[in-house]
Amino acid sequence: MTGGGARAAGAVTWSTTDLRSGAPLPSGTVSVNHVMVTWQVGNYWSGSLRIYGLLCTPTSLPAPHPVAILNHGLSWVQTGPFQYYYPAIEANGWIGCTNMAGNGWLTAITTYRGEIIGATTNSGFPSPYTGFNATSDGGLELCLGEVDDVLNLLAAVTALPIANANQVLMWGHSLGSCITERAIERGALARVAVSLDGPTDFTTWTNNNPILAPTVAAQDARSSAWSGNNPAALTNVKFLRIQAEGDTTVTPDQACELASKLMGSANYYLYSAISPPGVYWGSPKECSAFAMPWRKGQLLPDEVAGQQWTSPTLLVYSGLNHSTIRGKAWPEFRSFVNAVANSGGWGASIPAQYSPFEN
Repeated sequence: MTGGGARAAGAVTWSTTDLRSGAPLPSGTVSVNHVMVTWQVGNYWSGSLRIYGLLCTPTSLPAPHPVAILNHGLSWVQTGPFQYYYPAIEANGWIGCTNMAGNGWLTAITTYRGEIIGATTNSGFPSPYTGFNATSDGGLELCLGEVDDVLNLLAAVTALPIANANQVLMWGHSLGSCITERAIERGALARVAVSLDGPTDFTTWTNNNPILAPTVAAQDARSSAWSGNNPAALTNVKFLRIQAEGDTTVTPDQACELASKLMGSANYYLYSAISPPGVYWGSPKECSAFAMPWRKGQLLPDEVAGQQWTSPTLLVYSGLNHSTIRGKAWPEFRSFVNAVANSGGWGASIPAQYSPFEN
């Protein structure tokens, strides 16, 4: 699992020593859910860029392990006029990574180009690494080069002998949602993917960054709903798209446009927070421009061995916002993934209690 030194040609590899300085990177062990978990900061090459990440391994469980790639959203801190830094993996990332490993997953999170692992004051990692931080090469591209970083992370992790490359979950929220969808479209060998509240069409997304994506061509390149990016590839995996109706950062039409491109998708809408648990009703007015087979009623089956949800599925939740959707949709995320994992005998599951993967 270790390596270092100058960049080598060939396959992407995960290294627990810094690829430029050769210095060892932070690591440790923790007990989660009565499972011994080893966590390690590592780095790998994404093209010519050195990218940092976090890997959490359920070392007391028999390998090979199913793989979970967790693609976080974008966070930023403004330090001056037009000056920002982008913290990626802090306390919630470390906790989420180790919690998933404690439930059987070989779990990996990357920083994406230009982002920071750890923080300038408190990294969120255990002592003696509370002051650790490191910055990946490159700069923010907003769902373009970051897709390369995730594809290379997936290649590096699934190349490990402790990984089961045929049992891969990919999860993403916000920027991570866009990255997850584009990674699948570009051939990421995931079996199940869950995507929450990410932009799918940069030509219509009201919060598109005109500096990073000023032209239609630049916007199309980032758009999972653009026909030139092969959205139909999302039907080759077990795919769940989740959207908060009250999201003003990424509005519901973004999810509906993508879902309308996926033939045979089953769509559900949670009308209100006071509806009976698990019962879905109606169709959101924000998606009236798209011809979609909206359905209502009980969302079944649950995580029963041998049964799986219809895929692809879109769930739109009434109200909520860009942040609260993560916790409120946890039961459906858990049920969707566990149905696949249970029926396939993966030996891993999404924990019952919500565990954020990002700060």
